[in-house]
Amino acid sequence: MRILLCGAHGFLGRHISRTLLESGHEVIHGVHRFSDDTSAQGRELLIDYVKDTSTDIWEKRLAALGKIDIVINAVGILMQSKHAPFTAIHRDAPIALFRAACDAGVRGILQISALGPDDNMINDRPSNQHALSVYMQTKREADHYLSQLPCPHLILRPSLLIGVDGASSKLFRSLASLPMIGLPGNGEQQLQPVHVKDLCLGVIKWLAQVSSGTVKRHQIIRAVGPNAMSYRDMLAHYRQAMGLSQARFTHIPMSIMRISARLATYLPQKVFAPETLQMLEQGSVADNTAFTKLLEQKPRGVSAWFDQDETNTLAASAMMAWATMLFRLVLAFLWISTGIISLWVYPIEGSANLLAQVGISAHYASPVLWLASGLDLILGILSLIHPSRRLWIFQSILILTYSAIISVCLPEFLTHPFAPILKNLPILAILFVLIASDKK
Repeated sequence: MRILLCGAHGFLGRHISRTLLESGHEVIHGVHRFSDDTSAQGRELLIDYVKDTSTDIWEKRLAALGKIDIVINAVGILMQSKHAPFTAIHRDAPIALFRAACDAGVRGILQISALGPDDNMINDRPSNQHALSVYMQTKREADHYLSQLPCPHLILRPSLLIGVDGASSKLFRSLASLPMIGLPGNGEQQLQPVHVKDLCLGVIKWLAQVSSGTVKRHQIIRAVGPNAMSYRDMLAHYRQAMGLSQARFTHIPMSIMRISARLATYLPQKVFAPETLQMLEQGSVADNTAFTKLLEQKPRGVSAWFDQDETNTLAASAMMAWATMLFRLVLAFLWISTGIISLWVYPIEGSANLLAQVGISAHYASPVLWLASGLDLILGILSLIHPSRRLWIFQSILILTYSAIISVCLPEFLTHPFAPILKNLPILAILFVLIASDKK
């Protein structure tokens, strides 16, 4: 079949696309920006999910594409911004797409939604409908609109997705690899993770029903794994999958977690935010009977989340993720504190005496001190906001230069019991790791 897949560059979209192509379907990728992959040329359709909220736009687009059998919407964001709001990406653009696709006579529409508190069955009671976050509200509004259309459709509502290359899986693996793992509150928030391969299998099974004419016209299926588990247990499973020792946990008050979530929105990440924390608190579990029936088999359990051959690789990449951030914070603290101490804590006379021993006269001591301290402060700030390979190389050269000058002009520091020069070695080792791990 000829399929339009919107959101093809996302984690789930990539996996769905690969599965569809392997199954012999023709896939047109709806993307926000073209990929660098030359093999994808001719199969990509540029879409602005923020602006393309009119049915007319989608009608013209579908007419230009020719016959489309299936439309799959896998577009989604976890953090909204002024230029990318939930209302446009999760609600308005999908609604316009669904209306246009239905009018165009497609054979089916598949909406990848999300499991929410209105799906949860905790203590045999559904959670409060009015507790939906803005993220979930906009998802539900698109789901509701699609459910009113006459064309066949499936709304899949997955719980937390598991996959080696998933952003959330990478985050949880990094958290699970920490020597001490912080738990939000008591860590008993309920989840029912589902593997991305099972979700892709569900898509293929539904397409087979459409092809054979046996598909139900209106379906909502909660895509969840075989077992519910606590957030604490999930991290323990991640740690076990990476071949690490038994986890040690500490509890973080939810008030601190909420403040951290707000602050995290200013960091270069797209997973931890007030919306995602709220969804974690609300839980993400459901009955998996319908999903199991769709798959015609039980979904993967924790033992099948990752291949055994990936154990060492997963552990190394997980630890490197937080180690890199830790190294940056340590370097930033080192440079900033050095600049502050040099200018406002350590006696100026003492600094002038040290500079005199390396050949800098008292006339130039003050400008050199301010220049060097200002450079330290700048390097510390850049380590936080603009890390780069060039920055790490420059810091390494600067430290080596300082060490060489001090070793020649102030040799007493080489045998000092606090070893101020030798302590530059671990700093250089940190910089060496950051240089080696830098990615384009």
